[in-house]
Amino acid sequence: MRYLTTLLLAASLAAPAVAADAPLSDKERIEHLIEQNKMLLAQNAQLMEQCERPKTKEEAFAQCMQAARGDKGAMATESVSATCRLLLK
Repeated sequence: MRYLTTLLLAASLAAPAVAADAPLSDKERIEHLIEQNKMLLAQNAQLMEQCERPKTKEEAFAQCMQAARGDKGAMATESVSATCRLLLK
């Protein structure tokens, strides 16, 4: 959930620069890229922290099921869901 919030925040901050009709100067582009880099570094640090901390079986199951929702096909989702259920055992 935290990852999704960070991703949406990053996308909303990047949108005004992309939507602008006037071309950005080199300085503005560099500043934008630096800000984007800072956000991505913070997001990477947050994700590394999540990966390194021990998870309970229930947390691992919940993360697995969230990943399963991203699949396009029903059969793929069912297959991933079955694998997720194995985490609870």
